[in-house]
Amino acid sequence: MKKQSGKFVGEFGEHYREVMRHLYISPLEACNLACKICYTKKTGERLSNAQMIDFIDRYGQMVDLQTVTFCGGEVFLLADFVALVNRVTEKYLVQVITNGTVDKLEEIRRPNSVNLIVSLDGVPKYHDRNRGKGNWQKSVEFLKKAQRRGFHTEVFSIVTEENLEKVDELEMLLKQKLKMDVPVTYHPRKPMTYLKHHPASNVVGAVKGFGFINNEERLELAKTRKIFPPPTLGCYQVSVMSDGKVYGCCEGIRPLGMMEDDVEVLVGKLEERLGEWQKLWSKYPQLLGCVEPGFVCGYKSDYELENSAREK
Repeated sequence: MKKQSGKFVGEFGEHYREVMRHLYISPLEACNLACKICYTKKTGERLSNAQMIDFIDRYGQMVDLQTVTFCGGEVFLLADFVALVNRVTEKYLVQVITNGTVDKLEEIRRPNSVNLIVSLDGVPKYHDRNRGKGNWQKSVEFLKKAQRRGFHTEVFSIVTEENLEKVDELEMLLKQKLKMDVPVTYHPRKPMTYLKHHPASNVVGAVKGFGFINNEERLELAKTRKIFPPPTLGCYQVSVMSDGKVYGCCEGIRPLGMMEDDVEVLVGKLEERLGEWQKLWSKYPQLLGCVEPGFVCGYKSDYELENSAREK
C-alpha cells in the first residue's frame, strides 16, 4: 500500500493491507430480473462514470489499488458501463458480478483484465424458480462466450435449505457445459437476523421453497467449499453504493461517509471500525475482522456460540 497502517500487526495486519488493494462499487440497484429472494431495494439511484472514475483515481493515489469490483443490481444495464470498464482496465483489474443475461462482452477491449462472476443458484430448475424461466441457460451461454473471448470466469451461488444437497450436481453440470473448470463461491442465503434488521436493505423476499441453512450446515459446507462470508471473516473492503455513501463492506450498515469525502478520512474511519472489532472480539485471533462487529452480517450470535464452544 502507498499508505501503510501501523495499527494492525501479524496476520490481521497482513490481511488488512491485502484487502485495501480491492475496491467495491455498486453503481445501481436496478435489475432486469425479479429474483424471489433478492434482498436489495430497487431504488432509482445511479452513479455516473465521472463520479466513479474520480473516486477510483483518488483511492488509487492513496492505496496500492489492484482490483475494482462492480456489482448491482445488474451493472450491464448501465448504458455507459462498458466504457467505464474499458477505462478502468487501463490501470486495474476489474471484477464484474452479473446475472449473465445481458451480453455486452464484445464491447469490452481487455477481456484478460476482467473477471466475470456469474450468479447461478443451483441446478437449472431451481435457479429458474428464483430468477425466471430460461435464465440458467442464458447465464451458462454467457459463461461459454466469455471463456471463448478470454475473460476470467467464476460462479457465485446462493445456498438454501432446498439446494444445499445439490452442490455436487451443480458442479458436475458446469463441468459438462463449460470447457474449463469454473471456481464456485457459495453464499448461504442471508439469515433472518440480517434480512429483518439490516437498515439499508431490510427486504426478506420469498421463504417457501427458499429456506435457510443452519449454522452447522454452513460450517460443514465451508470444510469442502469456498463460502461467503468466509468462516474467518475478513471480507470487508471500501465499498461505494449507488446513493454515494461509502461503507466498510458491501453489506455495511453504518456509512463511513460520502464518496466526495477525503479518501484518507474514509480509510481512517474503516480502521476505527476494525479497532472496535479488535476490542470486542480480541479473544478470537483466528477471525480476520469485520467492520460491523455488532452485526457481523446477521451471524453475530452464531460466532459468539462457536467461539464460546472453542473455549470450553
